[in-house]
Amino acid sequence: MSTTVKDSVAGAEKLLDLREGEEEWMKLMLDAMPLACSLIKRDHKLIYINQEAISLFGESDKEDITEKHLEILPEFQPCGQRTTEFVYERMEKAFEEGYARSEVLYKKIDTGEPIPCESILVRIKHKNEYVLAAYARDLREQKNVIEEIRKAEIAEESNKAKSRFLATMSHEIRTPMNSIMGFAELAMDQVVEPQVKDYLEKITDSTRWLLCIINDILDISKIEAGKLELESVPFCLQDVIARCHSVILPSVKGKGLDVRFYVEPPAGKKLLGDPVRLYQVIMNLLSNAVKFTDTGIVKLSTFVEDEVDGSVTVYFEVRDDGIGMTPEQVEKVFAPFIQADSSTTRNYGGTGLGLAIVKNIVELMGGKLTVESTLGAGSVFSFEITFEVIDAHDDINGHTDFNALEKPRFDALILICDDNLMNRQVVCEHLARVGIETKVSENGKEAVEAVLERMQKGEKPFDLIFMDIFMPVMDGVEAASAITALNTGTPIVAMTANIMISELDNYKKNGMPDYLGKPFTSQELWRTLLRYLTPVSTSVVDDDEQMRDKAELLKMLQINFVKNNQTVFDDIIRAVDTGDMKLAHRLAHTLRGNAAQINKTGLRDIAAEIETLFKSGSPPDNKLLDSKINILKNKLTAALEELKPLLVDSGPVKGAVPAGTGEISALLEKVGPMLKNINPEVVKLLDDIRAVPGTEELVRQIENYDFESAAKTLAGLKKKYDGGV
Repeated sequence: MSTTVKDSVAGAEKLLDLREGEEEWMKLMLDAMPLACSLIKRDHKLIYINQEAISLFGESDKEDITEKHLEILPEFQPCGQRTTEFVYERMEKAFEEGYARSEVLYKKIDTGEPIPCESILVRIKHKNEYVLAAYARDLREQKNVIEEIRKAEIAEESNKAKSRFLATMSHEIRTPMNSIMGFAELAMDQVVEPQVKDYLEKITDSTRWLLCIINDILDISKIEAGKLELESVPFCLQDVIARCHSVILPSVKGKGLDVRFYVEPPAGKKLLGDPVRLYQVIMNLLSNAVKFTDTGIVKLSTFVEDEVDGSVTVYFEVRDDGIGMTPEQVEKVFAPFIQADSSTTRNYGGTGLGLAIVKNIVELMGGKLTVESTLGAGSVFSFEITFEVIDAHDDINGHTDFNALEKPRFDALILICDDNLMNRQVVCEHLARVGIETKVSENGKEAVEAVLERMQKGEKPFDLIFMDIFMPVMDGVEAASAITALNTGTPIVAMTANIMISELDNYKKNGMPDYLGKPFTSQELWRTLLRYLTPVSTSVVDDDEQMRDKAELLKMLQINFVKNNQTVFDDIIRAVDTGDMKLAHRLAHTLRGNAAQINKTGLRDIAAEIETLFKSGSPPDNKLLDSKINILKNKLTAALEELKPLLVDSGPVKGAVPAGTGEISALLEKVGPMLKNINPEVVKLLDDIRAVPGTEELVRQIENYDFESAAKTLAGLKKKYDGGV
């Protein structure tokens, strides 16, 4: 029993025994209590009630409430029991046991408002009979606080759920897009009919547009999490504006508009800031201006508004002769997911995210985005930002990363950790083209073992590690954490489609401060490499050579798809029949990724649906599974039949040993330099190599692009055949 209640009980007991003068003092004391207090006789009648009870129950007179005390009780309690039964049970318990405590719902007499209270009944003795001292504490404020806390927790969990959803969607969308965009570009580089080329260009354009939408969603999630970070690097304002001009010009010409750019940069100065985010802001405003303008002019103006020692204020303005907005539309134009009018999305497209992102980026840069618009007469978006500046010649590394890089070449060894064979092929092929030697691991455990092996042998650590995240046995996060703990000094770059800010923070905490998002272009890969490796040389990119390389890569992936997926359907069925849902899920996941790599979208989609069915680990509904499995079988069979002729085109599969050991030695001699130089052309010799007994491990290593291990295996084979064994 609390001290307050004990003191109140003592006061109530004394109240019954005090002389007339002292009784008045005790009544005053009880009336000043913050608890509603009353005295109840054995026949349930009230004999006293204090002032707090009068206020709590909405009555003005003590005698009236004493007579109306049953009116403060609703018919039923929240538990469903009738109030009279509930209260009388509590009273009887208190009379018998001396104490009863419970939550009781009362109501105000004047308004009927429900009042949840904590009720405490204490038995006290007066002369030869017992009475109850009843105390009630109003719980409304406490419950309101609890409800607010509950709402806040729900809101927080909702935000977490949204972030998890965005992370999942980012991964699920970006993974197949890696293949769609890559293979569409590869296909365009081949000699195709004009109509097919037109289709491929439209696919590429749509993919890039979809990537923009995904990036907008990710930027919004970063902004909401307060994790959108800005760089502070030297850059040339003219370079940013020139890049904007070259990118927007085709859209402007396509609509027959007039575009005008006016740039007044600070003389002899470079700005310190984030050129990529500034480019994003300007391009978004220009794109909107072009989108909503059918005739007339789109104009970008930038000029120096103020210049003091060490800093400069630059004013930016994008003006158009477009459809304009009403004052009501202007008020909500910066809200996320909101278009100025419901017909805007239907007529012009877009998510309504762009301006919300632009506004936040401008504010992060210390500026304020404003808009002036008149319906039917166009709009003006403007902002000004103060940049720190440096003299142009002080920027030793000064160059803007908007222009295409020259192709670098490196002398380095990189560990690729990815469970998907075709993913390994793609990245190893890209790295081989810039002179990088690679070693591959199929899961995180193998990656850790590969690092340990080099340490134990006293060999130089890997120069860089690319780490996939979702893998069996040991995932990328766990592997990166284990490798970081070995203190090799090797930087680890996450290679994943899941680049939500919350996930990136997790990667950083576990030893992966950087990431290469999927899908990636060759130049994005080069930029990542340049952050950690020093090139030994650079060269101008040969477009014709790139076209040939891309075409050969696609063909190689298609051939390997046919070779590696002949039995996958039977393997999935076998896993389901034996109840191994984890294996079935894994097989479907791999098939989905492989189908995406060769742009078989129908097969990819059905494999993804089946993967989802297996995700819970429990056997799915048989009827649903049967229908999906049949579709999968048909799609897979069609893909294999379509691509099977490539096996013939790639050369006959020899089923016997070459004519003699001389031919075998010649073949192995040919393979040696190709492995040393990480030449992907060695894959074309796989059928010849398979015809040599004892080369199974060598074939597997070459297929996995593990050229380092393949070279060691080859050395053993050469000794065997050179010795005439």
